[in-house]
Amino acid sequence: MTWTFNSPGYVTDFTDPGKWHEEMAQTAGGIVFQLAAEVLGRNPQTQAELEALRPQLGYVDPTEEAVPEGAETVATAQWFGFPQSVERRDWSDITQAQLVDDPQGFYRAVEDLGQEDIGNARIYDRLGHLYELPVRHRQDEYLEWRVSEGQREITFVSEGYDYFSALFDADEDAVVTLYREFLKTDAITADDLRAPQGLFFRSTRGEHTIARPGGFNPRNRFNIFGGICHLSHRANSLGAEVNLAGVSALARVASDGELVAADNAERIICCSSGGDPNRNSDPGIARDAYTQVLDGYRYTLADPVGLYIADVAFTQLRLPDETQPVPRAWWHEERGAGRLNTDDSRILRVTLRIPDGETYQGRPMTLSDLTIGGSPVRFPGQLAELVKVHLYVTRWARDGGGVGPRVRCIGTCCAGQGSAFLLPTSSGCGQGLTDQFPGLIGPAEPGNMMSVAPMGGAPGARDARR
Repeated sequence: MTWTFNSPGYVTDFTDPGKWHEEMAQTAGGIVFQLAAEVLGRNPQTQAELEALRPQLGYVDPTEEAVPEGAETVATAQWFGFPQSVERRDWSDITQAQLVDDPQGFYRAVEDLGQEDIGNARIYDRLGHLYELPVRHRQDEYLEWRVSEGQREITFVSEGYDYFSALFDADEDAVVTLYREFLKTDAITADDLRAPQGLFFRSTRGEHTIARPGGFNPRNRFNIFGGICHLSHRANSLGAEVNLAGVSALARVASDGELVAADNAERIICCSSGGDPNRNSDPGIARDAYTQVLDGYRYTLADPVGLYIADVAFTQLRLPDETQPVPRAWWHEERGAGRLNTDDSRILRVTLRIPDGETYQGRPMTLSDLTIGGSPVRFPGQLAELVKVHLYVTRWARDGGGVGPRVRCIGTCCAGQGSAFLLPTSSGCGQGLTDQFPGLIGPAEPGNMMSVAPMGGAPGARDARR
């Protein structure tokens, strides 16, 4: 039997759940189309070609192919919520003051608001009006957070903004209700969340839609300055997760024709050009999906498809005297299904809240009174380092074994001397850059090679390809 998709975390926001199913079914069908196009080496393809390839692909659209009885659902490897991309960059502008509590500038950098997630592009509407719509542009691990005024609670979310866009299209009042609940105010209307003339930006890959005219504005100010309802970084969409897991479903061969192994997550994602190799999340998702293929499985993202807060290192966060962990009861699973644990958590929103009446040194206790490893919590990012994220796949053994169609790598990654920041390219590395995974693609024409100029390591230098 084919599937009907449930909402992430089994939430029940849609009056007509079929509308969310239609969204996910369209996404799943798009991935199969994309995989078939890469195998064929051309697009468009005929329906007959698509149907012929469908049973051979590693990824399965469960709305078209039945998932066999006995298929197992497994969680992927968890990844850390604190952004690895922040740790790979140079924040000398922040560290010039020799701040001993943040010597590398990571904790301050990650709290910044801005538009780096769309690169050097600018946001405008269909009338040509320009907008500055800052978001949490350095929190790119499908986890974002916000501390409350008074610093007595911090909320983590892993819920894609595209889910809210789809819900807004189906039922504006449902989104308004959620916003009012999460932000604890009734002073929000549907018009506050709407982009009347749409929102767009242009990159080297063309024009991209942020919001259609009249649709939900995922970069609205209430989700940034009023509190936190859902993810805001452009790469933190549910669609990005699904697409990444999907495009990793083809066995890849390097330029010498040898199969690319599944033991190096960054090498895999640089080969497939499926996501950002500098994140903890994308390479891990790509590796876990690719491993299914090489191990002879076919798979699909498990229902309900979602990005979930997997676990918290509860015992590492201690009360001010450092003798006892913060009580588990202070952590609240506020949205999603199950409890925080590594096996079955489908939690979308978690809040650490210091209860009313808890005091320290004669005043209300705050998050900065808590300790980690003997040091006080000075930055929200220290708490984010305790949080991990995961997702689930459903898999089953491929009939007849094998790995399915094989395609060549379409990219590799370059880096400057002494830098761990990876720069994806499909055309080779130029002067000042070194190919970190030689042999994935063939030699490039000199005129097409990436030069050192666009690399940098500074804010704004990242390739915003999604």
